[in-house]
Order: sequence, then C-alpha cells, then structure tokens
Amino acid sequence: MMFCPLSASAQFVSWDDFLEQLLMETECEGEEGAAVMENLYDDYVYLHANPININQADSTELQQLGFLTGKQIEGIHYYIYRYGALRSVGELMLIPELDYHTRQLLSYFVTFGELEEKEDARDTWHRMLTRGKSELSTRLDIPLYRRAGYAPRTLSQLEASPSRYYTGNALYHNIRYNYRYDTRLSWGLSTEKDAGEPIFTATSPLPDHLSGYIQLGDMGILQSLIVGNYRLRFGQGLILNSDFALGKNMLLQGLGRQSPSIKPHRGTSESDYYTGAAATVAWHSWQFTAFASYRRLDATLDGVGISTLKSDGYHRTPLEQARRGNTRGNLFGAHIGYAAHGFHIGMTAMYQSFNRNFALPEQAYKRYAPQGHDFFNASVDYAWHHHRLSIVGETAIDKKGAIATLNTLRLKVVDGLHLTLLQRHYAHDFWALESKSFSSSSEIRNEQGIYLGVEWQPYRRIQITAYADGYHFPYLRYRVSTPSYGTDGIVNTRYTINDSHSILLRYRFRLKQRDVADGYRLPDGGLLNEWTHRLRLQWSGTLTPPLTCQALLEGCFVQAETLSMGVMAGAQTTYSPTLGCHALRFSAGVTAFCADYTARLYGYEQGLLYAYNYQMYYGTGLRGYLFVQYSHKKAPRFTGAAKVGATRYFDRNTIGSGAAMIDANHREDIQLQLRYSF
Repeated sequence: MMFCPLSASAQFVSWDDFLEQLLMETECEGEEGAAVMENLYDDYVYLHANPININQADSTELQQLGFLTGKQIEGIHYYIYRYGALRSVGELMLIPELDYHTRQLLSYFVTFGELEEKEDARDTWHRMLTRGKSELSTRLDIPLYRRAGYAPRTLSQLEASPSRYYTGNALYHNIRYNYRYDTRLSWGLSTEKDAGEPIFTATSPLPDHLSGYIQLGDMGILQSLIVGNYRLRFGQGLILNSDFALGKNMLLQGLGRQSPSIKPHRGTSESDYYTGAAATVAWHSWQFTAFASYRRLDATLDGVGISTLKSDGYHRTPLEQARRGNTRGNLFGAHIGYAAHGFHIGMTAMYQSFNRNFALPEQAYKRYAPQGHDFFNASVDYAWHHHRLSIVGETAIDKKGAIATLNTLRLKVVDGLHLTLLQRHYAHDFWALESKSFSSSSEIRNEQGIYLGVEWQPYRRIQITAYADGYHFPYLRYRVSTPSYGTDGIVNTRYTINDSHSILLRYRFRLKQRDVADGYRLPDGGLLNEWTHRLRLQWSGTLTPPLTCQALLEGCFVQAETLSMGVMAGAQTTYSPTLGCHALRFSAGVTAFCADYTARLYGYEQGLLYAYNYQMYYGTGLRGYLFVQYSHKKAPRFTGAAKVGATRYFDRNTIGSGAAMIDANHREDIQLQLRYSF
C-alpha cells in the first residue's frame, strides 16, 4: 500500500511531453536536425510500444534503453535479487543508484511483471520460431492537394526539366513487420514508398525502399549477431555512430549514457544504417564486435567525383532517380572493450572506401573537407562510474594523424543536484565520415568548446535544468570567412502545481557569427553577431483522469541585419476513455502563428505511431488537427488510427516552390494506420 501514492506522483510528465523534449534538439538545425533525430525517435517509440519486463530483463536489454549506466543496471539487478520483483514505478525510489530523471524515463519503457523461470538456453528452433511475438503495421498518407510536380506533362517536357516533375503518385505508404522471441531471435522487414516515387511500373515494380534484418542473441558467448541492415555506435560516436547525435538537451536528460552496441535497423529511414553483418561476442568482462558492410549510395557528382553524399532517400524525379545507387561504399572494422566494477575501456578501428574519389572543392571553406576514396579511423573510449561521479570520453585519430577528443564529467553534488561538464576539441582537418556526436555544427571537425549543464530539484515540485555552451571554430565555415565563435544556452523551469497540473517556462538563446548579407556593411568590417532568443510558456493538466489539456505560448526574436520575430499560440486536448478491453483516444489541437522564416518556430503534435510528428511554423497562418485511435487491449491486439491535419496561410497565395509548389494558400492531408500485434 505504501507504493500507491508514490506511483501516482512519480510521473507528472506525459509520454507526449517526453517526445517533445526529445525532439527539441530539432530546433538547432531545422529540417536537417529532424532527419538526424528520426532514428532516435523511432527507437524510443518502438521501445515504448514494446516495454521490457524489468524483473526479467538482463543487462543487454536494459542497455538498449540508452540512459542507464552500468552501475544503475547493477543496482536494479541487486534489488530484485535481494528483495524480489519490483511492483510499481514508486518502488524504483528504493534503488539508490536511480535518480529522479532516470526513474521517470524508466516508467515509459518497462513493465513490472512477475519473475518467471528463464527459458532453457537449449530452446529448439521450432519453439523460437513459433512462440514469439509479432507486430505488423501499415501507414498511408493521402494529401488533399496537388503539387506542381504532378501536373500533366509531355515526354519532351519531362526530358527537358528532369527535376520539375514527379514520376509517381502523391501517396505515401509503408509496411513494417517485426518478430521477436525473448532476446534470442528477432527479424523484421519494412518497405516504404515516398510521395512522388513510382511503384508497380515496368522500371519500378517494388516499393522504393526495402529493408530487413535477422538477429540472434543471448546464445552463450554470442551476445548478438545481425545479418541485413543494422546500426552501430561505439564510444561517443567520434568515428562511428549510425544511431543518433548526442544533443545538448539530451545530455541533460541522461540520454548520452550509451554502451557499445549493434542494433537492427527496424525503421523506414533510408540513411544512417549499414548492410551486411555484425556480431558481438562476450566473455566475462570482455566484449568483441566485428562488422562489415557493402551499400550502394546516392551521390551528387562533380564530374566523376563525389560532391556530396545524398541521404534524404527521395527518388521522385528523373534527376533523383539518376543518382540512385551511383556510388558504392565498403566499411569494415572491429571494437574490443573491457568493463568491470564501474570501469570501461575500449578500442575501435574501421576502414572505409568508395569506388569514386571525393571531388576537390573550389570553395575556400571546404579546403580541409574529406578527399580521396579511402579513409581509416581509430579511437579509444573510456568511462568510470562512481556513486557520485562519472567520467566518460573518447579520443580519435584519422589516417593523417588529425585528432578529435570529447570528455564528459558528471557529478552528483547532493540529492537533487547534478552538474555536467563537457569538453571537446575537433581538429579542423579531422576526417571521419561515419561520425555523429556532440557538436554545434553538422560535422565533427573544426570545433572547440566547453559545455556546463545543471539539473536541480530544490523542492519536490520544482525542477530546473539549464546549460551553457561556448564554442570556437578555428577555420572558415559556410558563410563565415574568418575564424568565429558562438554560444548557446537554455533554462527550463517546471513547476508542478499538483499531481494533475504543471507549468513549464523555457528560455533559450544562441549567438553565432557569420558574414553579413549583400548590401549590408558593418562599421568594423568583421563578422555579424546573430542573436536568437526563444521563450516558451506551457501549461499541462489533467482535468479528469481520461481528459488532458495543454496550452502554450512561444516567441522567437532574431537580431541580425534586421530584427526578425515570430510568435505562436496553441492548445491541445486528449480524451482517452477505456471501455473494458476497448481503449479509445481522441485528440485535437490548433496553433496560430506569425513568424519570419529566420525566426521560425517548432512544435510537437500528437499523431500516428512511428510517424515523425514535429511541425515547423513560419509565415502567418493557422494549423489544426484531429486524431482518433482505437485499441483492443487483449491479445491479439489491434490498433487503428486516423489523423486529419490542415494548415492555412494568410500571407501568401501559393505554398512552396518548384515541383513541391501548391497553387493554393492551404493544404490538408489524411493519415491512416493499422497495427496488429499477435
């Protein structure tokens, strides 16, 4: 009985609030940031839809959550061994290794089932192939408007303008299937057709994107084996990371505590994965991983050399189709690591080659961009976790001897107060094409910086998180003709009025330097300081257990050559009644906005599972949506969902440009999804 009130107050932030905080990193890089975050979003949605029984989970299962340290996993296992099965979220408070944020994150991804006998390691293949759990889902997006690229055209017009016309219909469609038997066996297959891509034609009989994998695990010393499409992450991602980029806000949420991992590529993203095989074997405290990949890649060519590698996965126009698979890439390497008693050290080495050279760039700021056709990287990653102190880092080198290093110190000062200090130094000529890590730019090179983050809970109902990051770019960058510097910071204050209502106040600032626009001159002739300020006030509340509401007001001010401003106000409500084994969910939201493109705003709205529901607002307009979902809670479980969204602009007569232009000031679309678990 003592855990009942603890469980009620342990989670005052909803699942949708968590997703919005996760996707807030998108604000830094706009649409590019959205593409980077897609895999991370997909992973956490999958884990939320398929929660882990914490009383049965081994270390490998808990590590895939991404925010648990080895010490915390040991603490969970010791508590279950000493006191028996965990019964509720509130009981997590009795595990001293788990802080407040970690307990809250765990509540989204675990269940508290009974302790059961472990399956015999000698399970027959028949049992593994027939006793697992399957999930089949499909999604269809139907636009109620027509873009210019779908207009009637002749063959001569198509040949004369290969980038102005789409060769397929306007529907988006995907199918995903995943099968899982415990941690021993899983496989999956996914297909995707983007809007504008052809299908069922003589030249394109199948969906544009096909992805699949088979995974074996927990078989003696074989910890994991994946054949097909997979993703990798080692160390802090300085040389190899196809998982996700470690963002500044995610670091505060504890999502940077990543263990070396290989994982299947379950989603429909057409970038950030490898095709081939990867395997991890573990013996006592040692772990060894080997991997090999061969892929055909899309590239924009400069003559016969590679200008840029294309990662959006679109093959809608004849020009995009001509780039499909025009470059071949190979990758292979290995990682070895040792971990025991809160200490970890590992080494990673990889070799990558292409059948084409990267073209020599003409622009001065690209002087130290990757060149040649083969690349080699090696790194050492290390970590030490104590009760109050954690040190994590990685130091890497490329084949020219250029260095990159990233080191993080996290200190628990007292209960409720954590400090995070991060230092990074990336040489201006460091080459690592598969790197993805903590950075203020899109590349892991030409940057030095110091980051300081604070998590403070001075009172049970008040939670404050903040960070400040200062960085320096020693060499030129795009639109920056001399060395430059920048700063970035945020302060989040959440006040929980009671167990049903909370208020969030968020302030974010950013300073970056760049060249001035044409026709504008600074008195000293130097770089322009561009200041960006964002302020959000948000209220979330539960009026009755099935009815929740949210209201927000946000403004953005950008001071550069001129002052750009943006403001938006929105409200969302969700009603989730349960009738026996039938669960319904109704959501509706509306957002009014008025913003210059430079001061554009971002917001999360509820939507379909595995659909990236993050909107960008600029111009003057109104956005609204309706969402309906039905779920059958007993096995086999069926879920059906539909969403209707509409956006109207008051400051224009057309939307977009080129092939994507809509000859109207409004757009409406319908999304449908079916999901069957058995």
